[in-house]
Amino acid sequence: MSNEPTPSGLASGETLERAEALLEVTYELLELEDLELLRQVLNKERPADLADLMRRLDEGIRETVFGLLEESLAAEALAESDTHTTLSIVEDMAPQRLSDILDEMEPDDAADVLVDLDREDAEKVLDLMETEGAQEVQDLMAHEEDTGGGIMTSDLISVREEMTVAGAIDRLRQEAEDQDISHLYVTDAEGRPVGVVPVHRLATARPQTPMSRLMSRDLVTVTQETDQEEIARIFSRYNLLAVPVVDMEGRLVGQITVDDVVDVIQEEATEDIYKMAGTSDQEMENPSVFGVARARLPWLLICLLGSFLSGAVIHVFDATLEKVIILASFLPAITATGGNSGLQSSTVTVRGLVTGHVSSGLVLRTIMREIGTAAVIGVACGAAANAAAWLWFKHPLVGICVGVAMFLAISVAVVLGVLVPLLFDRLGIDPAVASGPFITTTNDILGIFIYLGLATVLMGRFM
Repeated sequence: MSNEPTPSGLASGETLERAEALLEVTYELLELEDLELLRQVLNKERPADLADLMRRLDEGIRETVFGLLEESLAAEALAESDTHTTLSIVEDMAPQRLSDILDEMEPDDAADVLVDLDREDAEKVLDLMETEGAQEVQDLMAHEEDTGGGIMTSDLISVREEMTVAGAIDRLRQEAEDQDISHLYVTDAEGRPVGVVPVHRLATARPQTPMSRLMSRDLVTVTQETDQEEIARIFSRYNLLAVPVVDMEGRLVGQITVDDVVDVIQEEATEDIYKMAGTSDQEMENPSVFGVARARLPWLLICLLGSFLSGAVIHVFDATLEKVIILASFLPAITATGGNSGLQSSTVTVRGLVTGHVSSGLVLRTIMREIGTAAVIGVACGAAANAAAWLWFKHPLVGICVGVAMFLAISVAVVLGVLVPLLFDRLGIDPAVASGPFITTTNDILGIFIYLGLATVLMGRFM
């Protein structure tokens, strides 16, 4: 779904004030039952502002307010809405009304709406849509949502290599009336893209110039099966505004535009942030207390199990703690510093995997850099811990134990922070899962084991 640009000169604070004012006016007019005036107000607003309004409204009145919008504006607002808001609006909407709105939308946006409906309801709406548009939407719905086929649009204009500039301009006049076209794709006889021509170049070219002489052959393509994260990396790497999508035979079937990629980047970043926190991005779309709890609980239970394991490790070293009880004073410092170091390392690694800065050819360099980083951080924190223990308890052996354990715990945590995400990525598991609760809990257990194990060895030998 496309993103509406922020109006020029409108600061974020002013945007928020505008949203609050629109919400207040909407509720006031609803209370006065002046729907006609509300209709006039709403139909002068921008689609992005209306989408934000729909998200803020109570579900009981959201459908009523949305029903006041003109079809073309309703289509644009729906394309800007998040999944939960969109679904709450359309799931009880009359099929004919919904089909009319979807006919006004870009095919990829219409497919995004229908794919979240029950199959039977979606088929009813498709039957009521215009035949050509319904077929395009149905074809898009056949692809996975997070692939090139799932985010592409079939709205584009292609021309043959031998077509002249005059012919291309005629094609534009016929087909681009309802499309925002910035360039034309040039295809060969089999329908494979071989070049691209920006529309502005047509204005300065001679009418009889063939497209084969005007086009740029430096063309980047993706397939219908290409993952959306990879597509976002391609857009960022080559500074693209659009990229053509081809099928398995290399034929042009659609294009992905930068506005859709912005949505992908936001979606993927949000998803990774939630995974790092041990929850799901679906909790933002779920107003139910039990739904949110269900999203958060699994990782918290795993962390709780990890805490039990940490307790079990401490219990193994009860004799050591009884002998030198002051060792317990440094357990929080060891676990917290090790866990935080591992979290930093894993976060940087996960981000590097997403952006492509950490790839298969750079794994060894990344590991060696993190080992060096672990050594420097470990020495610094270990020295600080050693000094604190020495000054605090006037016990040289405890100081040495705390300092060395701190160094080892941080070193292990940092190395794990880079190795675990790389391993998960190699196994096809989202590396974001390796960050947050997983890596922190693991490092807590290892940190406690290293600290108390080292203390047991040192105390047994020198005390």
